[in-house]
Amino acid sequence: MVTQCPVTKQEIMRSFLTLICMITWLVSCQQDEVPSVASSCYPSVKAIRSERITDAAVTVQASGGLATGYQLVASNGVAWSACNLPDEFKRNGLAISVSGYLLTWPELELMNLSPLPFEVTGAKLR
Repeated sequence: MVTQCPVTKQEIMRSFLTLICMITWLVSCQQDEVPSVASSCYPSVKAIRSERITDAAVTVQASGGLATGYQLVASNGVAWSACNLPDEFKRNGLAISVSGYLLTWPELELMNLSPLPFEVTGAKLR
């Protein structure tokens, strides 16, 4: 009889977020220090900028369940929120490049959150 080690959802989510952060860090070109600035995207949780993303290739996806109505889907299939996405880029299926910051807050590790919190600071057509 084989016994299985129980794994909690929190452990799975923590591992997933750690993996995403590591992959993003490995593929980013710039190593600029990220200013620990509070973001206006998630004011109720006092989100802060945790990692800078520059010119990431994403596809805009309409999503009626989100506050912004849109999310950004990276080439690896991971969804990011579209906070501060300019209106001219809010078109379903639009291929764009975005720059901005992944956001974090202390309780984020314990949350099963999709899309990942992202603050757009720049966007352009690809």
